[in-house]
Amino acid sequence: MSLRKGSKVWVEDRNSGWVAAEVTDFVGKQVQVATESGKKVLSFPEKLCPRDAEADHGGVDDMTKLTYLNEPGVLDNLERRYALNEIYVG
Repeated sequence: MSLRKGSKVWVEDRNSGWVAAEVTDFVGKQVQVATESGKKVLSFPEKLCPRDAEADHGGVDDMTKLTYLNEPGVLDNLERRYALNEIYVG
């Protein structure tokens, strides 16, 4: 995955599992990201997952339509669909 400042990513979080974040800087071999709550986190690039910044707020009904088919993307899509009471996904 090619990272640069402004890249949208998922970063692991002890409490939430994964949180949405944006790359803000590079510190040695680590990447600094800012989460949506404003928290700054240092992580190794291989621990980050790409995030689709253009994702539909209602999720997608077919997981193969996800731009990035990774664990946090799938979980986020399921959470969005559940919130709309449209939990079935293909």
